[in-house]
Amino acid sequence: MPTVLLSVKQAAERLNEHPDTTRARLRAGELKGTRFSKRGAWKVTEAAVEHLIKRSTK
Repeated sequence: MPTVLLSVKQAAERLNEHPDTTRARLRAGELKGTRFSKRGAWKVTEAAVEHLIKRSTK
């Protein structure tokens, strides 16, 4: 299955939270993502979002 990359907005929608909260999770390392440049946008894999959802529902 191909890796699906999500924007912060898309990840936030799946996590049912504000995009600023998702960015804070990314900066804190709570959610794994990649930043493509110093001022660039974050990209998050669909698998990382699903992992966070599963981890937070336990």
